[in-house]
Amino acid sequence: MPNNIINALNKEQLKAVTSSYGAQLVLAGAGTGKTKVITSRIAWMIHSGIRPESIVAVSFTNKAAREMQSRLSNIIGEKTAKKVELSTFHSFALKLLRQYHKEFSLQRNFSISDENESLNLLRESIKEFHLEEILSLQDASQKISYYKDNLFTEEDFKKQKNVFDGKIICKLFNSYNRRLRLFNLVDFDDIVYLTVLGFKKNPELLNKIQDTFSFLMVDEYQDTSFSQFQLICMLSSKTKNVCVVGDDDQSIYSWRGARPSIISDFLKHFPDANKVTLEQNYRCTPNILNAANSVIRENTERLGKELWSEQANLHPIVIHACENERDESLFVVDKILSLKRESGKLNFDNIAILVRSNSQTIPLEQVFIEKNIPYTIHGGTQFFDRKEVRDLFSYLKFAHNSNDMNSLFRIINLPARGIGIATLEKIKEIHFLNKTKNPTSDIFVALKELSYEHKGIAEFLKNWNQYGEKLKNSTLKVDISSTLRDCYENIGLKKDILMSSANMQNAQFRIDIVERVFNVIEKLELPEESIQSVVDALHLDKARFDIAQETKNKVQIMTIHSSKGLEFPYVFLIGVEDGILPHEKSLALESGIQEERRLFYVAITRAKYRLFISHCGFRKKGRASGKDLEPKPSRFLSAIPQQLIIHEQTDPNSEEARRMDAARKLFELFR
Repeated sequence: MPNNIINALNKEQLKAVTSSYGAQLVLAGAGTGKTKVITSRIAWMIHSGIRPESIVAVSFTNKAAREMQSRLSNIIGEKTAKKVELSTFHSFALKLLRQYHKEFSLQRNFSISDENESLNLLRESIKEFHLEEILSLQDASQKISYYKDNLFTEEDFKKQKNVFDGKIICKLFNSYNRRLRLFNLVDFDDIVYLTVLGFKKNPELLNKIQDTFSFLMVDEYQDTSFSQFQLICMLSSKTKNVCVVGDDDQSIYSWRGARPSIISDFLKHFPDANKVTLEQNYRCTPNILNAANSVIRENTERLGKELWSEQANLHPIVIHACENERDESLFVVDKILSLKRESGKLNFDNIAILVRSNSQTIPLEQVFIEKNIPYTIHGGTQFFDRKEVRDLFSYLKFAHNSNDMNSLFRIINLPARGIGIATLEKIKEIHFLNKTKNPTSDIFVALKELSYEHKGIAEFLKNWNQYGEKLKNSTLKVDISSTLRDCYENIGLKKDILMSSANMQNAQFRIDIVERVFNVIEKLELPEESIQSVVDALHLDKARFDIAQETKNKVQIMTIHSSKGLEFPYVFLIGVEDGILPHEKSLALESGIQEERRLFYVAITRAKYRLFISHCGFRKKGRASGKDLEPKPSRFLSAIPQQLIIHEQTDPNSEEARRMDAARKLFELFR
């Protein structure tokens, strides 16, 4: 291993990197070089004689996994780096489910159901037990997800003290899972759920996997859910060679099953674990770090650390009091243009605007368009959720899994072929009847039966046999993209887009989105090229569509949650008011306020050099409650030491200030 890699590590990083065996917790603060530590540690292990094939490192996003792969390749070379299993929890677990599908009681070529498919199947189960009046689809979905993350089985439901969950939800849970398997589907929660349950039932298989992967590393460990923690414990129970890297101060996904206590849970499960704390920050200026430290210090349930930096202090933090959302947007634009004047070489993509929720972006977009500021919004309407993209994926998914009736029903009537709900129900009925007689019967038998009496089905079958079968038999991603394009152009989706769009501009916009999908498929990095690999990659790596979006030299607008793991020279944090940050739904519980404080901490530590915080005196949109139209500055701001801050406010003579003053006087007059 090159000496320059070791020499580039600080004292604490070196401790973490050179400890290869046994359990280890690396408590890594924001910007302390955790990716550098992870990749250097893997390189050190390989340099010390550990086989690269025996190492698995998991993160929570494909982007982070790709970053680790890239950095590791730079240290030890691409050929060796590719031997290490670098992926996400779900990608790693899915690989196991695919490889040992029989042992996990799954059919070959199962598909992953997307959110809409899952909800449709769950809706049918709710109707089966006549629960429509007492259980909403959303609540049912959350309960199913909760019980899968907590690894519930039939026996666990029997032990439930809550009779409704123990009896009714248990039936719903089982019914929903049967419907998934009927169509050869697993949902997103199933990927880890089925893996852990499968290992519990099959110790021999677990032993085999433990022998294959005897060294485990986990990035962003604080985001781990209960089922993922159990998977970590099972995989490492034999050798105890597990290293987790995380930060309890950045635990912001409780709604996804994560909790800050997962850090202390690790130390309880592995009492002999070595603990290393990384506190030297290489990202932010001392002012920004001191503000972040002061804010997060008010949280009580944390292991504790103090970030510090050797960087020079050049700028204080600006906290600007705005009149309203438009004034706030004008403040942001004025500051951006000022920064641009100060540094002529400044690219707009060095600037990030962080919001608590997407609804806050509307006033910003209006002012940015007016002032001709280029911008891009991350995490708005996702490409994967767009109708035309979901329709296109249905061609892929149906080609991969002919039992995927939901995908078939999305595409069979595109464009309209007179195939309505009654015909779809008839297809389903005949298919299920055929399967009772012959379990290997596929959907095409039913379609062929009905094609003699229905021209629309005959037309679809003819087109599918000509184009869909080619897609089904394609293996190289270039061929998959090409044959998928043939399906799109000839089976009916492109025609449907042209017919259903309001005008040609809208049609062209939707066609351009579909074209982006073809580009993404051709650029996918896959362990092996197959239609199954493409379907899995697109399901588990939806951020690919953000990557395909042009972001160069545009201001980056995103939620704080989306910004995690990123850094920007200039950060604007807007709407820092009680009711937004902390969010009003979190105010009832101390645990909710503490999570919102962690979210604020994450936002602060995205800024490298300059941080601008703003709040409004009047806000008419972007809040769930319309009662308080004069919000107070966030309670979190009082924790920031005054010597770190410059307070600003909108010029009282500005047009927006005068308009707001007149509105207040009118309000007082009528009150």
